Amino acid sequence: MKLYPAVILLFALFACNRPQLLKNNGSLPARMYSREVNDSFSIFIQLPEHYNKTNADKYPVVYLLDANLYFDIMAAVTRRYTEVGLLPDVILVGIGYRDFPTMDSLRNRDYTYPLAIPEYEMPVSGGADKFLAFINRELAPEIDRHYKTDSSKRVLMGHSLGGYFTAYALYRDITGTGPKFHGYVAASPSLHYNNYYLPKQIADYHIAADTIFASKAYFTFGGLEKSTDSGDVPRETLLRQLDSSNCMHYISFKGEMLSNLDHMDTGLPTFIKGMQLTLQMPR
Repeated sequence: MKLYPAVILLFALFACNRPQLLKNNGSLPARMYSREVNDSFSIFIQLPEHYNKTNADKYPVVYLLDANLYFDIMAAVTRRYTEVGLLPDVILVGIGYRDFPTMDSLRNRDYTYPLAIPEYEMPVSGGADKFLAFINRELAPEIDRHYKTDSSKRVLMGHSLGGYFTAYALYRDITGTGPKFHGYVAASPSLHYNNYYLPKQIADYHIAADTIFASKAYFTFGGLEKSTDSGDVPRETLLRQLDSSNCMHYISFKGEMLSNLDHMDTGLPTFIKGMQLTLQMPR
């Protein structure tokens, strides 16, 4: 569940060469304190290239986890894909930590629920409910207050434990106990966490037949992922189980195996295709 040092170094070098304006090209502070979590987070924001405060346009908001690692490259990709018509204009909001070492430890605290079983040896864990409340009650309202957002089109994206948190947020949505996002994009989600706690919860939950959801979800795994990355249940089986569960019949769910990709390779292609699927763009 830790990030690979070589990947961290690569993105750290990339980040050193980007304009500081990319961190915050709006009025929000680069650091935001959360009363829900009792900690501060780094907030990275990219507005659409032709963002104009005076026109009537409103934009989808894409919330990206592990922003210290993924924000820079996703900001660049999003800008280029928008230019050629492969993505709509979006407000990209990255949620990160003070630095890479902090991210690599506190993501365990914020992206998991419930508390980790002892075999994981996680010093902190189980705070996904508080982190979700931070996004819903503190961050999203602040983004909506400062920018021209379409609050009906919020997309949440995460990889690995961030993918687990994305799946957890989806479960909270469909059970009516959490905020609603328009889209949920999970790359190689760590669904084996706590002996498949979350897939079991999803499988056991049944929704009333007259319930209507507008949510869309895109989950992926890499075809080359090692068993230690996803536990003992084959990844194809996990996707089939999710797809066949009562919960997923009420949303637009797509699960996909990305052949020839390993665990750390799935993030970027999943995020790109996930935005296209949830925001209904050509692909």
